[in-house]
Amino acid sequence: MRNLNFKIILVLLTAIIISGCTENKKSEEQYLADAKLKLEEKKYDEAITGYREFLKNYPKSDKAIFAYNEIAGIQISNLNNPQEGIKTYIELAEKHPDTKEAKQSLFMVAFIYDETLKDKQNAMASYQKFLDKYPKDNDQNDKMSESARTMLEVLKSGKSIEEIIEENIKKSGGNVDTTGTTGTTETKGTEDAGNKIKRLENESKDKDMKKETDKKVDPAQN
Repeated sequence: MRNLNFKIILVLLTAIIISGCTENKKSEEQYLADAKLKLEEKKYDEAITGYREFLKNYPKSDKAIFAYNEIAGIQISNLNNPQEGIKTYIELAEKHPDTKEAKQSLFMVAFIYDETLKDKQNAMASYQKFLDKYPKDNDQNDKMSESARTMLEVLKSGKSIEEIIEENIKKSGGNVDTTGTTGTTETKGTEDAGNKIKRLENESKDKDMKKETDKKVDPAQN
């Protein structure tokens, strides 16, 4: 009888503890709001901790990718720690491999090595790894694979982007007009290629880096 009473008490205590833990668990919105507040207060480490707690408690949330991007942004832009940002982007790609954000994250890894850290070897290896996984762009609005291929060619050859453009035009059978004359087929081809590279650079720098690292989006919009 005594053992039975002990078991009943144990079950009740366990139920109370579980119930208490459930009641104390914050909602997704509360975690994100608290982390955002810490970020606004420039308490960057605490903000990262808040986003990490959110990911721990809600790993399957549709806001998880947002949280990863926020962490990477803080690490790169606010803490000036691009190496940690790289780790976060890799983690994002591993946790959410079949998303467009995974592709963006792996591109950002190569981009940071290339543009921020000036680490040529790791940049080339990262661009190649990216291209092995994403050899072509399936979305006409997504030019990251094309951009990665161009940047890898620039790093390997040591040539400028303009030289790469001219060589590619010549290989395709076109003529490059270097006189600066407008209104000709040759000039138009050069101008289109130049604009294309500029667009790719803007996409990688402004769309990916600035949007994902500098601009802090309200969680409610994601």
